Amino acid sequence: MQNLAEIFDDESAAREALENFAALLDGADLTPELELMGIGRMQFMRRRQMLVEWRGLYMALWRLALGSSFPQDAERMFTTFLRSYHTAHPDKVSSRIMERAREYWGMLQPKGDADFSDVARHLCSFSARDEKQTRSLTLRLVLHIRRAYKIIFDRLI
Repeated sequence: MQNLAEIFDDESAAREALENFAALLDGADLTPELELMGIGRMQFMRRRQMLVEWRGLYMALWRLALGSSFPQDAERMFTTFLRSYHTAHPDKVSSRIMERAREYWGMLQPKGDADFSDVARHLCSFSARDEKQTRSLTLRLVLHIRRAYKIIFDRLI
């Protein structure tokens, strides 16, 4: 009987993690991320592009958090989430977000939550800045990404 209870608990925890992240992503206000990068309200094209990047990154951070809490089921859960996200959001922008999520997951996978600097440097590449500004922004982005990861991890279940 205990095995059956464990399976049931694992399934309900996985379902809860999927639902929690979907709600978290749908309710996410990415204004602080855009402001951190110096993207104003009137920069429509950059704003649209960076919203795709940040949503994709958040999905990849969620996948990273899944690996810690659900090591056996993380990939299946991520695939299930992407499938349901695509069903709920069948537009081109959402397809790009899911594509970026897979790419960011590829960037995060080698180092896990130990180092977010590669992702931060990638995000910095979207804005033209001198070397000193780029280093400063990279560090701020690393700290912001770590904070976002912690929020996602804490709200996993």
